[in-house]
Amino acid sequence: MTSNYGYFEQFNEKMARIYRLLDTLLLWGYRITANTLRKYVKPPAKVLEVGPGTGRLASILSNNGYYVVGVDVSLPMLRQARRFWRPDFVNAGSWALPTIPERFDAAVAMFTLHHWGDHTSSIRNIRDSLKPGSVFIVVEADADRVRALGDHSCNEKCLTSVLTPYFDIKFTRSFLLIIAIGRRLK
Repeated sequence: MTSNYGYFEQFNEKMARIYRLLDTLLLWGYRITANTLRKYVKPPAKVLEVGPGTGRLASILSNNGYYVVGVDVSLPMLRQARRFWRPDFVNAGSWALPTIPERFDAAVAMFTLHHWGDHTSSIRNIRDSLKPGSVFIVVEADADRVRALGDHSCNEKCLTSVLTPYFDIKFTRSFLLIIAIGRRLK
């Protein structure tokens, strides 16, 4: 099903195809995330998506006028994502982001933070890839509302422990989601 390499979770071809089928079921969450981003950053802003998976959110953001670069460690997921022509996708991990000359106006991670093993390096790299004052939006299933997902969710305590010392964060909730909006500390 998945391969766990100790510090990240990588999906195989079968799981990537299953996730692609889930795109439709998760469309409401992608829309909430896109609307949240729009409140903080307007197109044609440059957006980093960490863990784009099958590429649905990156495609929605690109179609809304954002320039999106999606970084995912899973090649099978990126193969599914490449069906969209506009976002750029890079095979890399959040703990070792590739050097990109220009910094991003925003970063987004949706349903991926719980897959990262090395949170410190990942969050630091994301912060360093952002312009000062930029936002990092993290969307997860709310562990306090959706207990059945177990470790595939986060709550405010989980997100706070990961994001603070690098971001000033506030939280909002929508349906079954917890959304952390982190403003990059200078």
